Amino acid sequence: MSLISETNRKWWLLGAVSCVLGLVLLDETVVGIALPTIQKEFGLSNNEAHWVVNAYLLSFACFVAVGGKIADLFGILRVFLVGLALFSICSIACGFAPSGAFLIGARAVQGLGAAIIFPIFLAMITMTFKKEVRGAAIATSGAVGTTFLALGPLVGGLFTDFLSWRWIFWINPIVAIAVAVVVTLTWRDVKRPAGRRIDLLGLWLIATGMFCLVYALMEADSQGWLDPLILASFAAGMVFLSVFWRVERSLEAPLIEVDLFASPVFTGSNLTIFTAQYAKMPLFVFVALYAQTELGLSPFLAGVVVMLAPLLQPGAAVVCGRYADKIPKRQQVLIGLGILALSFLWLVATEAFNDVYLFAPGLLVAGLAFPFLFTPTRAAISEALPEHKHGQGGGIAMTSQTIGGTVGLAVSSAAFALGGYALVFGLTAVLAGLVFVYALIAFRDV
Repeated sequence: MSLISETNRKWWLLGAVSCVLGLVLLDETVVGIALPTIQKEFGLSNNEAHWVVNAYLLSFACFVAVGGKIADLFGILRVFLVGLALFSICSIACGFAPSGAFLIGARAVQGLGAAIIFPIFLAMITMTFKKEVRGAAIATSGAVGTTFLALGPLVGGLFTDFLSWRWIFWINPIVAIAVAVVVTLTWRDVKRPAGRRIDLLGLWLIATGMFCLVYALMEADSQGWLDPLILASFAAGMVFLSVFWRVERSLEAPLIEVDLFASPVFTGSNLTIFTAQYAKMPLFVFVALYAQTELGLSPFLAGVVVMLAPLLQPGAAVVCGRYADKIPKRQQVLIGLGILALSFLWLVATEAFNDVYLFAPGLLVAGLAFPFLFTPTRAAISEALPEHKHGQGGGIAMTSQTIGGTVGLAVSSAAFALGGYALVFGLTAVLAGLVFVYALIAFRDV
């Protein structure tokens, strides 16, 4: 009897594609722990070191909106395997990087691979499981992804301390090969409408605009905030994004349907998702740096400290899922934003003492916030849109999430150069507080 039978085929597929989500999320947390070691080995400045993370995030953010559309044009399995291969090859290249510049370039292309496979894994689950069990399947994939996310700091610390930081990249293709084999054996394509032409102009405008803004934020401290190149980059970024907004409103099949933001619930949900992902950058990158530079911990012990942030997240996700339909979404979002703001205020108040036991409660509490920020907002986005626009709404939510991480790292890097860790954590608390105020109004009817 075959190990993968027709009756259990879909569960094998779910396990495999959930590991893909895990790999993408793992790269959010695993690199931050190794960053000081990478920076020292290649002699990188602080800004250059942060580009190791942000090159991946920026590429991911700019291209994630088109991953699903490419799959519609050329076939889900084919595009998924191409994206997985690209992600794996670039992971190997990252591990063998001879210089910081090579590593940053490889990370940018790796982000492109992640942007291709990330939306497709959701499509595979949706197309494989019936509506009655689809929620459980998505929740299972989320649990796998959260496990990878939580283990990232510990894995990064173990490899960096006892093997080499290069292994944080070399582990990816090992998992990817297993995923590719299982998905090839278990995927069954279904009939779907033919894909429409990709909005290449919109893609170019948003990618160029985001790069200009992120470059200006990341490089302003080293080159000077009034440097002509920095000012020009800021201005160009605003112009490109403004033109993107106007162009998208005029297209029949835009990359991002910007008119959807006329709904306060839709806008508030995406802003909340953006804020949640923004907050992960201080937690997983700058806390890792703080633990090694200020607390004097090894990469492994720094990974243990950073793991406090996602430690309570799985339990909070269970609670949030259980009461998702019993507690108004407005209350859930406000709870999450309130927890996030208070936890970062705690980090601001305690970072100067350089006491890990005093600092740790803020990390633990911060992890409780994320299920209350992601779960109700994704449901609210679906409920705010007609059924035929659910795909577009989900794509925009993923774009908001990835842009949140990109902007979060860029702004936090600039804040760190200006005011150290206190300013990094303080700005995150302020953002959460401002979005809390907006959510009071935007979610008043849900």
